Amino acid sequence: MVVIPMNEQPTVIDEKAHDTYLRACALLEERRPIEASQLAAPLEQLDRLPDSFLEMLARAYFNSAQLGRAERVLRRLIEQSPANGWAHRTLARTLARRSADVEAARYHRIADGFGVA
Repeated sequence: MVVIPMNEQPTVIDEKAHDTYLRACALLEERRPIEASQLAAPLEQLDRLPDSFLEMLARAYFNSAQLGRAERVLRRLIEQSPANGWAHRTLARTLARRSADVEAARYHRIADGFGVA
């Protein structure tokens, strides 16, 4: 069992999920986002995930051009942590790649407000 602090309440993640997260991060570092997304996809089914897990999933999906999945995870992350500027910027980039330019501009402005490059 691994306890990961989140906003107000700690989240308990079992060791298998944590190991999956670490292996998927390693795959991303090796520039293998498709394999990382395939490995980590089952994590999405967990009710409460730490921001770091959602960020890793979003990176894997975005970097492997699974834009619908990236958008879904990023919206979940923003709902969970509205002040996550990285999530707003990455959602904006995802929406722009999906040709949703008006909505992308909204999230770019929010990310700008957080000072995210």
